[in-house]
Amino acid sequence: MRPVLIVTHLLDRQVGLVRDALQASGCDVIERHAVAGDPLPAADELAGIVSLGGRQSATRADDDPFLATEMALLRAALDDDMPVLGMCLGAQLLAVAAGGKVVNSGRMYAGWPDLAVVPAAAADPVFGGLPPRLPVLKWHEDVIEPPDGEPVLGSSDGPGAALFRIGSSAWASQAHLELTPEMLVDGWLADPAEAADVIAAGHDLDEFRARSRELLVGQMAAAEPMFEAFGRIAARRG
Repeated sequence: MRPVLIVTHLLDRQVGLVRDALQASGCDVIERHAVAGDPLPAADELAGIVSLGGRQSATRADDDPFLATEMALLRAALDDDMPVLGMCLGAQLLAVAAGGKVVNSGRMYAGWPDLAVVPAAAADPVFGGLPPRLPVLKWHEDVIEPPDGEPVLGSSDGPGAALFRIGSSAWASQAHLELTPEMLVDGWLADPAEAADVIAAGHDLDEFRARSRELLVGQMAAAEPMFEAFGRIAARRG
């Protein structure tokens, strides 16, 4: 069976809910890390791709050898109707690979806005199980303009698409739906460099940490079945 590739772009290399959910769906899983400069497999070696977040920018992907290679892999996956799922930076890379745009907003956004899922998403094989409204963790500076004609399936406060689909086999979320408490509360929010983004966005760090721990319960309950649904689609291909 061909594996599903998880791509991470941060120093901590954490994959949150993703690996366990994919494996529960019957997928073999491999990981590649931008920080290690890991070589990426060819598209025909894979059953699917999950691309996670990072501090890099899709607006400068051509200047980053790893991101440039990942972008080429995503384009090959789209051409082959391979299942692809992007979170935050991964969503931005996927949008650009498909012909959309990513624009720098000029400021860092970090917060827990409500994700409003459109009624049409109820029939979607990956996002269909999400509730109509859900507080989600968004942490980004770049915003996404999906390619013309591709459906936006969810919105939240601020500019850019929050949840969208590309073609028949690619899905993307600006929110970090992969998060666990270990990844966010004990990881990112314990890192002074990462915590500075939260403070710069106008939050009290202790209050944001406590609110994140509380709201992650609901986000994880909604997101885990979503990742498993994607895994079942990829497993059928594998």
